[in-house]
Amino acid sequence: MRVLLAETNWNAMTAAAGLCDAGFLVTRVNDGRELMDFADFGEQSAVVLDLDMPDINGFQLIEQLRRKDPLKPIYALTEQTDWACRKKAYDCGADDVISGPVHPAALAAQIKAAVRRTGGYSSAALQVGPLCLDTEQMIATLHGRALHLTRKEYEILEMLVLNRERLVTRETFMNHLYAWDNEPDARIINVYLSRIRQQIELCGGEAEMVETVWGLGYRITSDAAQKRVA
Repeated sequence: MRVLLAETNWNAMTAAAGLCDAGFLVTRVNDGRELMDFADFGEQSAVVLDLDMPDINGFQLIEQLRRKDPLKPIYALTEQTDWACRKKAYDCGADDVISGPVHPAALAAQIKAAVRRTGGYSSAALQVGPLCLDTEQMIATLHGRALHLTRKEYEILEMLVLNRERLVTRETFMNHLYAWDNEPDARIINVYLSRIRQQIELCGGEAEMVETVWGLGYRITSDAAQKRVA
């Protein structure tokens, strides 16, 4: 999972460090305009920002983000403790408003739960047929056997599972994995997917459960065997 975070003060910097420690990929930006640039063209699972932004009103920024994506989890940090401030942020579209010092572990748990629910899952275990992803430990198993994946391979598999039965483009993978930072040739995605399929087969699964839809993208399905017979 990747979090887009406006690192505009010490509290936000603490949140960024804690989210990295919790296993998130974190895109750090310096102000509201840069945050919207990444929100427009990047691929994030959630957004974290402080209401006291240096260039854009934090409430307006939440409204812009919410208009862009009605479902993406948005978390607002603030030093204000009064209910009126929190209510306004909720009314603008924030999923939660964290007053005072942030607790990174709690924020990480909130974000993971919200992202899972957005993908249609109710627990930390994401199940597609015999494949199970433990989003807390970042471990994938098939028929109870662990897939040996690199961090980026796990991220790709997690994206596919969170978007089960829906297409994910190569560009989406690249934006999520690298966010334009030291980005390699996009053909690296083919290498990652090939490795994932090999691991699925080694664990007794069907490589075709990770399906290529030529010219469009990739998706994961739980009925690869039936499709192959058909």
